[in-house]
Amino acid sequence: MAIFYSEKKAKKTAKPTACQPFLIEGLDYQGLGVAKHQGKTWFIENALPSEEVEIRILDEKRQYGRGQAVRFLKKSPLRQTPSCELYGKCGGCQMQHIPLDLQRETKQQALFQRLQKFQSKPIQFEPMIVGRDKGYRRRARLSISVQNQQVSLGFRQQNSQQIIPLAQCEVLADPLSALLPALQNLLSEWQQKKRLGHIELVQADNTIVLLLRHLGAVNEADQERLLTFARHYHLSLFVMCEEDRIEHWSGELPYYHIHGLKLAFSVRDFIQINGELNHKMVDHALQWLDLQPQDRVLDLFCGMGNFTLPIAQRAGYVVGVEGVAEMVAQAHQNAVTSGLKNVNFYQTNLDESFVDKEWAAESFNKILLDPARNGAYFALDHLCELNPERIVYVSCNPATLVRDAQKLVEKGYFLNKVAMIDMFPHTGHLESILLFCKG
Repeated sequence: MAIFYSEKKAKKTAKPTACQPFLIEGLDYQGLGVAKHQGKTWFIENALPSEEVEIRILDEKRQYGRGQAVRFLKKSPLRQTPSCELYGKCGGCQMQHIPLDLQRETKQQALFQRLQKFQSKPIQFEPMIVGRDKGYRRRARLSISVQNQQVSLGFRQQNSQQIIPLAQCEVLADPLSALLPALQNLLSEWQQKKRLGHIELVQADNTIVLLLRHLGAVNEADQERLLTFARHYHLSLFVMCEEDRIEHWSGELPYYHIHGLKLAFSVRDFIQINGELNHKMVDHALQWLDLQPQDRVLDLFCGMGNFTLPIAQRAGYVVGVEGVAEMVAQAHQNAVTSGLKNVNFYQTNLDESFVDKEWAAESFNKILLDPARNGAYFALDHLCELNPERIVYVSCNPATLVRDAQKLVEKGYFLNKVAMIDMFPHTGHLESILLFCKG
């Protein structure tokens, strides 16, 4: 005989609606207001501590929910008027209603408190590395939509796929922002509008790069129009008509300078979007590594040599390892151009075991890590076996950073210094740099 059991139905609790007030108790590092409601934590967009708001529910899980403030019953005296008229619609910035000092303080405290929990030794928390809060973004990907033969070029609306047309953007580098109206006019005259994909803009030291993603070949009239536009604005023009196949149509190949070195890059290569703070970040990494002529340094997730080549100017020998073969080739070329002969680059998938690789059998006394958002967890066991005296870790994701930092502490390292980097002002993104020393 089979006996069937049925779960008792949980007693339903009142679902929050736009009619129920939420008291905001704090801020998280992404600038979201934090509230408690019926035992559940809520993260509320556009809300500040001490404010009482009514919300629109965006997402609700068992233990937490996300919402957006739609009506203010009580406003904070700290709330400021956003400088951008599209704020709240455009999804590019999330924190313009928060004073800049409070943005920075909130990000710092959120990270520092989490890092201090798993180490008994005191951590030296350095002042935040800061720069301009407007005109800092030297790279942008712009979406394109076509409705009734009308073209919109801009960023996607917050919590939506709708595109908000941009005539200018405060956080873009001035030359990129100034180009937006002309780009809008160019696309409005395009014959094959339905084949427009997206546009990427990059401000290099020698040129502005424009990459057009186009669905299939560009017809003769549109091609001539695009080339004329690129020549008029002195752009380096790249077009991608097939997936992973980019054609260079006109202009110079892009590069930027760092520590007196010229680093060329491909239009699709990763570069830090904030050029000013990239320089300051590299300076901190060099200082914290305390480089000496006899040092052997390993740079993992090295890209096209942003850290590796400045390190090679000071250390005895450097190895850079990167997963993308094209970036490894570019790093090699940058080393040749710079006249640096004490550096080698290797292509390796760092999410898989690399103990059998030629470079992994070498000895290194210092290591730099600059992983993507998923962190460097997989690589840490082998790196600790190398027994380096110093590890500098650059992170763009606090969640994976805390996980990896805890593992390094468990492996016998102590977290010596931490500095936040305000790489992305007015957004919820967070960059940081840490120094681990052998315990």
